[in-house]
Amino acid sequence: MTTTTPARYNPAPGREYSYPLSDYARATAAALGKGWDAESSYLGAWGLIFTTDGRVSLRLYVDTDGDLGDLVFEDRATGDVHLVPSEHIPDFSPSNPDEMAEWGGDLALFVLSLGL
Repeated sequence: MTTTTPARYNPAPGREYSYPLSDYARATAAALGKGWDAESSYLGAWGLIFTTDGRVSLRLYVDTDGDLGDLVFEDRATGDVHLVPSEHIPDFSPSNPDEMAEWGGDLALFVLSLGL
C-alpha cells in the first residue's frame, strides 16, 4: 500500500489571505462611520453592511461567475449588483489591521459613490 504525503500549501494557510471576506465588510462599515454596521456570514464567506435605520443593506461577496472572481456589492432590496472596479481597491491583500482599514476606506468610498 502506497501512502502519499499531503501537498504543503505555500504560503501556509492564513499567510497570503489572512482575512475572511466578512472582515472587509466590517472594515467598510467602520469607515462609513456612525449609522452603519456589519454582520458576518457563516465562516465569513460574505459580509453584510447596512444602515442602522434600515435604508440600505448591501451584501459584499465574490462573484464566482466572472473570469477572475469579481468583488461585488448586492443591494438586498433591489437585487442590483454593483461590481467594484479595480481602481477602487488596493493592489494588495491586507495582512494587518492598518491595511484592512485602508481597504475599508476604499470600499466605503465606492459604496458612497453608489448614491444609495
